[in-house]
Parts: sequence; C-alpha cells; structure tokens
Amino acid sequence: MKVMKFKNLINGFLFTMLCITVASCKRDEFDPSVNLSRQFVPTSLKIVSGETQVQLTWSRSLFTSSSDSVSYTVLVSTDSTFATTSQIITKVTDTAGIVLTDDELSVKQKYFALIKANGFSTTADSKWGRSPAFNITGEQIFSPVLASEIKDKSVVLRWRNTANLTRINLKPVTGPAMDIALTTSDIADSFKLINGLTPLTSYVAEIYQGTKLKGTISFSTPEPSIFTLILEPGDDLIAAVNNAATGDVIGLNPGTYNVAENLVFAQKNVTLQSVSGNPGDTKVNFKEIVLAGTGAGAMLKGIEFDGAAYAAAYFINLVGAVGNDAGAATFSSVTVDNCNIHNVVNCIMRANRAANADHKINSIKFTNSTAYDISPGASYVTFTLDKLEFKTMELSNSTFYNIGRTFIAAATTLPSSAVKPSILIDNCTFNNFGSGGSNRNYLIMDANANPVDFTLKNSILANSPVTGGAIGNAALRATASTSAFSVTNNNIFKLTNGASPAVDLTFPSNAKPANHKTIDLGWTATTVDFSLPTSSELRTSGTTGGPIGDPRWAK
Repeated sequence: MKVMKFKNLINGFLFTMLCITVASCKRDEFDPSVNLSRQFVPTSLKIVSGETQVQLTWSRSLFTSSSDSVSYTVLVSTDSTFATTSQIITKVTDTAGIVLTDDELSVKQKYFALIKANGFSTTADSKWGRSPAFNITGEQIFSPVLASEIKDKSVVLRWRNTANLTRINLKPVTGPAMDIALTTSDIADSFKLINGLTPLTSYVAEIYQGTKLKGTISFSTPEPSIFTLILEPGDDLIAAVNNAATGDVIGLNPGTYNVAENLVFAQKNVTLQSVSGNPGDTKVNFKEIVLAGTGAGAMLKGIEFDGAAYAAAYFINLVGAVGNDAGAATFSSVTVDNCNIHNVVNCIMRANRAANADHKINSIKFTNSTAYDISPGASYVTFTLDKLEFKTMELSNSTFYNIGRTFIAAATTLPSSAVKPSILIDNCTFNNFGSGGSNRNYLIMDANANPVDFTLKNSILANSPVTGGAIGNAALRATASTSAFSVTNNNIFKLTNGASPAVDLTFPSNAKPANHKTIDLGWTATTVDFSLPTSSELRTSGTTGGPIGDPRWAK
C-alpha cells in the first residue's frame, strides 16, 4: 500500500510538471513579448510599378498588429548581391509598405530591396526578406509620331503640355546621340522640329525635365524620295500617268491639279506623291482613279483628293481592262498613305465588276489618312469588295466620318479555292456612318459565308447609323467555321440599329469585345474634331499603352 501511494505521488508530481512545461511552451511559442529569435521575415512581398513611383508592400510580421510599435528597415540597391558600394537607399517605416518616387530612383533602372522587421522590446530583428526586381516605368508625355511628320532628314516630335522641360536626347541605332535643348517657345508649343537626321535610320527619343525622364518614343526615317518626274500645277497629270512605267514615282509640287477625266493606271503600278509630303498644300480635283488590267496598282501619298468639282463616282475603281470592266485581272496592290479623300458620290473603293474571284489583288492598305463625305446618300458600301479575291486589307491610323452604309463588304460567296483574306482595322476613328437611303446590315464588316481573319483594335466607333438610317442589330457577319475574330481595346458608343427605341449593336459570340470601353466623348453627327480630352484614359488604353483611335487626335 505504501509503495502504491508513493507511486501515485510520483505520478502526480510528474503530471503537474508536464502541465507546467506545456503551459510554458505555449506561452513561449505564442506570446510576442517573450525574447524570440524572430526567424519570421516579412512575407507576401508585392510590387506595383507606376510612371513616377513604385510601391512595395508586405505582410506584417507574425504576432504583430497595426497598433504595435513595430518598424521595418528597407534597403534598396541596383545590385541583387547588395554589395556595400551599390546600396543607395536605407529607409525605416512603421507601416507594412513604402513608396519610392522618381526623385529617389532612376526611371527604368532595375532595383532590388531587402526588408526586415526591426527588433521590438526584447525581440530580435527578423531575417531579411528579398524582393524581386522592380523599376519605375517612367512617364510618357510624347504623342505618337505622325507618319506625315517623319521625313527622310527631319521629324516633328509632339508631347503633352508639360512645364519646365529642358531637352530631348535623340539616339540613332548607330552613331552618336544628339542632345537638343528646348526653348521657351518649344515648351509653349509642345512640339519640336528636328532636322539633320539620316534617311533609313531608326531613332529613340527621350525627353527630360532636368534629370527626370518624362517620355520615350521611337521612329524610323524613310528613304529619300526619288521622283521619276516632278509636275507643277497646270501640267497634264493624265498624260504623265499614261506615259509612266511600273515603279515610276510622279511628284507633285504644291498647288492644285485639275483632272476632269478618269486617271487610268493601265497594267502598271505607279506612285503619285506630293513633293512636300503635306496633303494640306497639294490637291487633286479628280473624277475617278481607275486600275485597269493585270499588274495595275497605285500608291498615293501626301495628297488631298477632292471629288466635288467633277462629281467623282468612286475614289478607286477596279476594272478588268480598258473598255472591259468585267474582264479577269490580277491587280498588284493599292496603298493610300497620308491622304485626305472627300466628296465622293459612291464609295472609296469599288471592286465588284467581274465574276466571282475573277478580280484578284494582293494587298489594300489605307493608312495615316482621312476620308469623309463619302456616299452621302448611303447607297454604296464604303469598301465594296464583293466578288474580289484579296489577301490582305489594312486600315490604320486613319479617320472616317460621314460615310454611308456598311463599311466593308465581301459578302458574295467565292469559290472554295479563293484565298482566305486577312482584314485589320487598327487605331482608326469612325463617326456618323452606316445605313441611310439604302439599308444594308452588318455595319462594320460583312463577309457572309466567306472565311476571313478579322481584327478590330485600338479604334473608336461612334454614332451609327446616319440620321434617319436603320440597320440590323449585328455589327459583324462571317459565318464560315474557319473565320477568326479579334475585337479588343476599342471604345464604342452610340452604335445602334437606328430603330425606335434604338438597340445597341451586338457582336457574334466568337467576336466578343475584350478590354472594351463605352466612354461617350460627346460627339454628334456633325462632329469633325475628334481630339481626345487631355485627361482621357483613352490616350493610354491601346494594346501597346498608346492611344485608342487615330493617333492624330491624341497629339
């Protein structure tokens, strides 16, 4: 019995000691006031980089709250190894985050950070937590460089109105950089003409406010224009084109050229180009530009084309041969660059003369241009491509307004052997278009059963149909199973079917808009100035961080 009692006493003593030990362990493990080694580093490091600052945040150390007097030390270095000589910033903060600005860090420089919780009361410092690389992205006050303002030896750089700018640094791919001081006048005008460039050279321009980088943009100068023939106003442009050979470049000195008859490019691809590169000082009053027969093509650059004087029916008209509109023909290409086209009775391009796929063309390109007052009665599709077999169509950096009916139509079913075309609309501005006196559905593009790859991006589309018009509910049609759509980073507002009440246009299930905006810019059917507000988010909402719509309206 005595042995038993003794064992019970021993067991009770051991149990009591075990309880005390466990309690002590729990208190040591969870009570932050106890002297711990603080092995827990700040975790969940997050970085948000901006144009002028970068924000680093992390989770608070274990066992602390926002009311605790806990501080953190942050070391910032350009060297991931944190050699003493490369350490540039030491900061202490009592919050689980810190903001570093371009007053402290160089723009676009890669940095690294070490973060630790400082000792508190009897608790030691934590170990260091390490961030991934980060940088400040830098502001972008430069506007997109307009193609019409890039010459072989000069460029006009424009930027958002900004005070106290000091210089532009211009770096060619090879050779020394140029440092160009900005005058008070340059800063007030928000642009700079830079001469002395080298043709066929890529450049990177940086603009500074003291030591702060405020914007970066790149561009390439074109090759020098080499004209086969240069004309003066009053010279016979029809005769010049008739006598030209494929590859010739006909230059037009500033002035007005009257062409009362059709200008026919018969089985030849010829360039008409203003010598100045400015459509504002070189004008052609035209009746019709005709591409006739295999090999026919045209490149039109830096010219205003006005159809009012001679009641132009079409801007460009494809025919099989002179005197045989429906004859089979394989055209070369059509390029319209930096031109202004207006007052055309029917359409910009007619290509539906021949039997299905008897007319073929490699490429159609319309860039850096404007077109307006086209088919005011809306009796024609703006780009009438029914029956035409074409490979590529690219419309970019351009503005279209007061234009009638559907924008692009290639709806006549072509043979299965026809090539699948690719259509790209990029950085374009549209206003007051569609339907009218002769209704046709599918406002933007109608391919019907023909397969097509269609991309619409970085564009603004507004106010459809034209006053009094009506159109179907769908914006696009391409029913072939092999058709592919990409509709992204656009701003669309007031696109309806014109009914009462109006219904917003819809997109096919395989062409649902992505990164879609519906910002109403206040445009009406009579708006002709499509400049984006200075503070508009559309200036930086494009797929590459640039503007949505024709870049000329974001300068």
